[in-house]
Amino acid sequence: MKLETKSILFLTAATVALGTAIFVGSDVLAKYEEPDYEIIEKSQDIELRKYPAVIAAQVELEGTWENSADQAFRILAGYIFGKNIPRQKIAMTVPVTESGASEKIAMTVPVTSAKSDGKMIMRFYMPSKYRLETLPEPIDGRIKFLKVAPASYAVIKFSGFASRENIDRHEAKLKRFVQEKNLTVNGSTVHAFYNPPWTLPFLRRNEVWIPFDHTSVPNES
Repeated sequence: MKLETKSILFLTAATVALGTAIFVGSDVLAKYEEPDYEIIEKSQDIELRKYPAVIAAQVELEGTWENSADQAFRILAGYIFGKNIPRQKIAMTVPVTESGASEKIAMTVPVTSAKSDGKMIMRFYMPSKYRLETLPEPIDGRIKFLKVAPASYAVIKFSGFASRENIDRHEAKLKRFVQEKNLTVNGSTVHAFYNPPWTLPFLRRNEVWIPFDHTSVPNES
């Protein structure tokens, strides 16, 4: 009887812990701003999306995701957590002045990475309240800002750790879908990640994006 009671208590505790983890994981993600997008078409775990223009902070490093991602993430995370110099315009005066105090910028999702000519490119999308001219100036000169033009992507969503095997498997599935739909690819494949590192694997949201010409979709020209 005591053993049965202990088993019930253990099961109850485990259920509560799991429920808490799910709530915390979803609640944390819900607090992050994400760029708006329109779903053009959906097929199970694959979507065709249209994204508006957004502003991104970007770092470009030599090497692959495996040997450059941590460094790129630290550079960009340092910027949004205060390694910057705010720019402040004073009414009716020129020039634009700089103050010495740093500014913290809200975290957004997703964090994206792509490969280009042997380099790894990582981007953090900036909160929508900012414009290029109002973003704090980075202390690290490797950080560049750009306005990302509106674009269309074929996207596959999956959970689990962002291991090379997991990413490659879903990327291959997405590429088959793109070929079957006769979509015209017009850029590099992008990997997108949405969760903090403590998120349980089955609660994680990872994505692979393949950019395409939206005019190659029937009724979208």
